[in-house]
Amino acid sequence: MPSQMARPANKLLRLLKPAAYERIASKLKPTILHAKQILYKPNQAIHTVYFPENAVICQMTVMGNGDTLETATVGMEGASWISASIGAPSMPCETVVAIGGDALALDIADLDREMKENEHFRDLLTQYSHALLIHSMRMTGCTGLHTLEQRCARWILETLDRVSAERFSITHEFLAMLLGVSRPSVSIVIEEFVRQRMLRVEPGRVLTAGNRDGLLKISCDCYGVIKENYEQVGR
Repeated sequence: MPSQMARPANKLLRLLKPAAYERIASKLKPTILHAKQILYKPNQAIHTVYFPENAVICQMTVMGNGDTLETATVGMEGASWISASIGAPSMPCETVVAIGGDALALDIADLDREMKENEHFRDLLTQYSHALLIHSMRMTGCTGLHTLEQRCARWILETLDRVSAERFSITHEFLAMLLGVSRPSVSIVIEEFVRQRMLRVEPGRVLTAGNRDGLLKISCDCYGVIKENYEQVGR
């Protein structure tokens, strides 16, 4: 029966009531996202919204000299960009895939229609948009006030929550770009995490959690605040 159709891993889509999900199920297109793939460039029209299942997407502020800094991250708890239907057809930041994986793509025209006609879909995405705003605001404070060790531990914990296993692949260089610091600085932090057995590094730059409790002790409270706000979506 339609109401029993299998749901994807994306938590936003899983939270939809059966009737609300059935309206969009056939419009969702399975997509594979690749690490470092640019989904949106600053101020360019957005045509597709992505609902990650085990991929991780980062919204990056790009400065005039080319420097970048992550301002928010999206995983299985959310969607890449949901404001296109309310007067914001583009975004001022660049959106790049940090961790490759599966996602479901929805055309902007379908998003716009559902936001207007599908009340439960609209309400849920509005709640998510609020949580994402809090996430972005918290990231601003985290970047300015917390140490690189705290920020790196937070990023690793958030990513482990979003992937389908206790491991993910990322280079020191790319992680440094996301955090807005130098590669050697990130390498020193990762090496210390490995030394303390909180993390394991496998060939191919695969990071595996060795001790989550240790990472939690080092991470700032931003991790818990951001996670709690996403958990409120749909309640």
